[in-house]
Amino acid sequence: MNATEAYQRAFAAHLRNPAANPPPAGVDVARAGVYVKLLFNNVEDFLSNCFPVIRSILDDVAWNALVRQFYAEHACTTPYFREISAEFVQWLTDRFASTPLSEHLPFLLELAHYEWVEIPLTLADATIDWQHIDPDGDLLDDTPVLNPVMLLQSYQYPVHRISAAYHPHTPEPTHLLLIRNRENKIDFIELNAITAKLVKHLQEGENARKALTQIAVEIQHPNIEQLLAFGLTLLHQFQQQHVLLGVANLSTP
Repeated sequence: MNATEAYQRAFAAHLRNPAANPPPAGVDVARAGVYVKLLFNNVEDFLSNCFPVIRSILDDVAWNALVRQFYAEHACTTPYFREISAEFVQWLTDRFASTPLSEHLPFLLELAHYEWVEIPLTLADATIDWQHIDPDGDLLDDTPVLNPVMLLQSYQYPVHRISAAYHPHTPEPTHLLLIRNRENKIDFIELNAITAKLVKHLQEGENARKALTQIAVEIQHPNIEQLLAFGLTLLHQFQQQHVLLGVANLSTP
């Protein structure tokens, strides 16, 4: 390592964690402090906007300590500022079990993922090819076409209800469907375990009749026709919610 590289590394270490790393020789502490504060505040402000619920739960001391630890420890692999939130979630995933927050806020990691996932869904580069979709087709027996910007996610805690006023004390398994709607905004739809199973089957390309029949066997439902009727109602609801776009139009080349 040459002298220039050593100087750069020392200065970068000071910017990341000034309490543990003094500035390089010859650098005025007060002047370096301007950059220390500026860079940290930029990252802190960005994360505050990306994780507003977490920010509302933590007081200033706890929040700044969390951001400072991330800022000091994590070497981001992306040059894009907008992807810092993903890096934060990755760092928290790796480090959460060893932080004090895991003891009294065990839901925090899942909450971070829930708040973050809206960003990649919003930015997803996907279009809908309506030419090959029949919105009026047979939703039970034909091949379903789902919203291309959609995520079925299960959490151990009801992350969509957490706020400064509500902290879940015990796990409560929660299934959420996150989609980009017609207005290019993200909707969060709560599902029960059975409905989540149906969506998973549809994502795997099964038609709804086959999926519902398999679910009926799994849950030992006594009346398959009743379940199919309920399923068809649910499919129409999914279509209104822009979860299900229709069925594959096989007549269009």
